[in-house]
Amino acid sequence: MRKKDDSRETAQLLHPVETQRASEAIYDQIKALIVEGQLKPGDRLPSERSLMEAMARSRPTIREALRMLEREGLIHTVPGGSGAVVQQPSTDIVTQSLDTMLQVGGVSLEELGEFRLHNDVAVARWAAQRRTQSDIETLQDILDQMEQCIQSKDWEGFLALDPEFHCQLAYAGRNVVAAIMSQVLSQLSNPISVKHILEQPASGTEKQILNIWDMHKRIFDAVCAGCPQKAAEAMAYHIQDFVNDNC
Repeated sequence: MRKKDDSRETAQLLHPVETQRASEAIYDQIKALIVEGQLKPGDRLPSERSLMEAMARSRPTIREALRMLEREGLIHTVPGGSGAVVQQPSTDIVTQSLDTMLQVGGVSLEELGEFRLHNDVAVARWAAQRRTQSDIETLQDILDQMEQCIQSKDWEGFLALDPEFHCQLAYAGRNVVAAIMSQVLSQLSNPISVKHILEQPASGTEKQILNIWDMHKRIFDAVCAGCPQKAAEAMAYHIQDFVNDNC
């Protein structure tokens, strides 16, 4: 992390804004510094007063630009702090946007399932081709935790591990875009599955939990064996099961 005095260097990289949409221009300048790596996670932006001086704009304009950056998850404003802090990018914003679209009908569960079918099947195939011993051990650890949840009938704990399994599988596939999408889609799908499964009678809940466990094991076994086709088929069956149960 930079020292506080280094925020002066950041202020020197900025220049006055001469446009009617000044807040957007300020947002673009600061975002560019983050994207280009001149500002890194943990770095502190100059204070509002310093930004006002550097960019020759009023406090409300500076604050609007900072709000835009914060809404995008690029910075975090610390109450009482001397400047906002650059954040590590996350998938939260994408997840929230898709979740809102699901709620208002902009995206259907059928569409979500259709996209997951293609994304997650590719992930499973790549994982079988590219996984390392470390990936296998991490996946095995997640499955061990899921098995412990089954033994103690901790269904919520089991279901909380489901997106973790899918995300780790995506990391094993060594495709950053697919890993990001898997994280977003798993976070989005999980609450739907949890609600559907836990609202059933106890016997139905346990039956579905065991079914998910069996599907995860089949995917894992194919990945461990280095069989891309079997991994893809097992994942396709798993995602289609989600679609059939929830749509």
